[in-house]
Formats: sequence, C-alpha cells, structure tokens
Amino acid sequence: MIIQFWIRLVILLFALNLSVVVMMQRRRPSDAWAWILVLIFVPVLGILLYYLFGFPAKDRPLITDERLQTLKSHTAPLQAKGEEGVSHLIPLLQNVSQSYPTRGNGMKFHTTFADMYQTLKADIQAARHHVHLEFFQIESDPVGDDLSNLLISKVKEGVEVRVIYDAAACWLVPRSFYRRMQNGGVQVKAFNPIFPILSPFSNYRDHRKVVVIDGQIGYTGGMNIAERYLLGIRGGVWRDTHIRLTGPSVSELQTAFLSDWQFTRKEWICDDIYYPEPLHSNQNLLMQIISSNPTDSWRVMDLSISQTIFSSRHYLYLQSPYFLPSEAIRSALFSAALSGIDVRVMIPTRPDKGHITINASRWHVEQMLQAGVRFYFYDNGYMHSKTIVSDDFITSIGSVNIDSRSLSQAFEIDAFIYDREIALHQKQLFLEDTKYCHELNLETWQQRPRWEHVKESFCRLLAPLL
Repeated sequence: MIIQFWIRLVILLFALNLSVVVMMQRRRPSDAWAWILVLIFVPVLGILLYYLFGFPAKDRPLITDERLQTLKSHTAPLQAKGEEGVSHLIPLLQNVSQSYPTRGNGMKFHTTFADMYQTLKADIQAARHHVHLEFFQIESDPVGDDLSNLLISKVKEGVEVRVIYDAAACWLVPRSFYRRMQNGGVQVKAFNPIFPILSPFSNYRDHRKVVVIDGQIGYTGGMNIAERYLLGIRGGVWRDTHIRLTGPSVSELQTAFLSDWQFTRKEWICDDIYYPEPLHSNQNLLMQIISSNPTDSWRVMDLSISQTIFSSRHYLYLQSPYFLPSEAIRSALFSAALSGIDVRVMIPTRPDKGHITINASRWHVEQMLQAGVRFYFYDNGYMHSKTIVSDDFITSIGSVNIDSRSLSQAFEIDAFIYDREIALHQKQLFLEDTKYCHELNLETWQQRPRWEHVKESFCRLLAPLL
C-alpha cells in the first residue's frame, strides 16, 4: 500500500509539473485547459497522451537554419524584385516561410491521374542526373509496381533516384515492395517511422507530394501514387489537381525535398549540380512555393490561406476533400461572405474511407450557409483537389487540406501563382466541377434528422485525433 501511495504521488506530481509546463507554453486557452484537466484528473492517460501528442514540434527542428540558408542560397539570386505591390501575400509568405517569389516559371495543369502519370513517366524516362520523389502514399499495386520498375531502370542508366514515403500512410504496404526498389539501387526511405520507438514526433506526418527531375522539372499537388487515382471510386472519377512546373520555382521544390531527405536519411546534399540553370518558359509566371511543417515558428498554411481569403474583393472558390477550418480560416470565410464576396466551397459528398472526417466537415456547413457561403457537395466519385482561386489573380494548388492536421501537424507544400490566365483557368475548372455537384440549401440542410446533428458534433471532436 505504501509503495502504491508513493507511485501515485509521483505520477500526480509529474502530471502537475506538466500542467505548469502547458500553462507556460504559447497555446490557446481552450487547448491549454484541455491538457491541464486531462493531466490532473486522468494523470496516467494524460501523461501518455502528452508524450505522444503534446510536446511542441519546435523542439525538434527539421533542419538547422544554417543548412536551410545554404539550400536557399541557390534560389536567392533567382527571386523576383519589385513585386511587393502585386499582392500582400508575397511579403507574408516570404516572412513566414522564407519563400522567394520567382518569375519565369511555366506551369501545366493535370486534373486526371492518367494524364499526370503519363507526363511524369515521360519526364522520368528523359532524366539524365537525378529523380527525387516524395509522396504521402506509394502503393504496391499495378501503378506503384510500374513506377518502381521505371525507377529501377533509371538507376541502371546511372541516374540517382531518391524516394521518400510516409511510414504511417504506407503502413499496410508490404515491406518487400520497398526492398525491391532498394535492391535495384533506388535510395528509399520511410519518413518518420512509428516503430520500433514511439516518440512525441510520431504524430507528425509527411503529406507532401513533390517530384524534382534533374533540378529543372517539378511536380506538386494532391495526387499520390496509387491505382485508385487512375480507376476512380464508387463508379465515379477521382477528381484531383496536380501541376507540372519549370523555371526557378523548381529550385524551391528541390530545397523542400533535400530538407526532408536530410531529416529522414540524415544525408546532407547541397551540391550545385542539384540546382542547375532553370528551364526557360514563355509563360513567365510569378509564383511562390511555400512549405510548412510542425516545427515552423508560424502556422504557415493557416496564415497564408486566411490572408488569401481576407484579401479577396470579388470572389473566392475553394476545393478541399476535408473541411475542418481553423478559427482563423473560419473567421476569414465569415468575414468575406458577410461582406458580400462570392465565397464558394466544394467538398466530396461521400468519403474515400471512413466517415468521421466527412461528418466532422458537415458540422461547419450550417453556420457557413447562414453567413452566405455557397456550399457544393461533389457527387461524381471523390473530390480530392486542394485548390483556391481568388479575384482572377491568385491561385493556390498543393497538398494542404482544410483541417487541423494539414494546417498544424503535417509536412505540406503549396504553390501560390499570381497570374490572371492561370486563375481564370482554375476558376473555369471549379465551375465545370459544379456540374457534378449538388448545391446545399440552408432551409433544407436545417431539416435533416436530429441524429445527423449529433453524429456530426461527435465526429468533430474525434477528427483532430485522426
């Protein structure tokens, strides 16, 4: 009994000490109180949860500032000058994510996996020095097998091939799939393995989609490497958006990959050969590539999306497979819609898997409708695009979902393009997608069964844990 008493006392004192630590951290009061109450009233569980999910990621930086500046030094001479007046976003993104604005970029839209993959394969086949791939998911299926065969063949030609995949997202993929690539000379590494040792960093995942070929061609967007992207889902298409880039912006994609490679593989690569002269493009697009991760001093994606909404004057169209906005994004959407700005949001009608996140997304719909936001549910398969377009000028395309994990707990990447032609094209894509949607009506939405309200409220509480 005495031993049990001392064990309980030690646990309680440790929990109280952690509560003081939580109180001293820069957290929202609601978050801080939630941790403190769990630590005090359920100390054993609270200590375990805090160890896994509560430690600030800033205690473990992705890369030292010195090394980041070494990589950034390749892009610094390429940055566009005198563009500050073009958009308030440019200095914001440069200050919070060290993202250089660059001109002279070329960009191609891909809205189907078949089209993107065909172009990607052709670019990889033409590679002469290196191929860098980073995906949240690379599945062991006909598409994944086809890509792995191509990568192995490029190694045999003397091309350096490096691959990063997220360990948790590919948990069910047979290890033999990746070992085969390794045996073929491909340098493959899982990002942040969960086992054999759980750590406070295990909750943070690599959701980026980045390809860099010979330092001159880049890809990013919402697509992973899996057959379901090609075949579609539930009799419909897998609707997504990916982009192919050329020009100075590829240098920023390269920096994002090499930073993640150094974190994952503990191999430092910064040679000039990975930053060759950019390919010339007649499009001459102005853009910024912003990357974010939990170790950032600022919530980069939250700030950038909120500022995009706040700066809109006429319209803002947003697509996301999930819609669990932060308080900042919620406030920005309310403010824009209540100001008379045409705000439209498109999310999928049905989930790709599971029901918690899609139901949690619906919890936000009613208040958005009341504020004047127009909501569309995509019916033709699954909407996986992560895009924003505003005022025929600003376009954002990348890997970021509108949910707490993407905004604060995942490694993400986004392209912000400042160009009328690109924005008009993305706007047209959104309007074409509405043909496969049903638009919600506030009165009808409010009449749905009471148990739907309860289910959505419950799922909203669980969603941040997923």
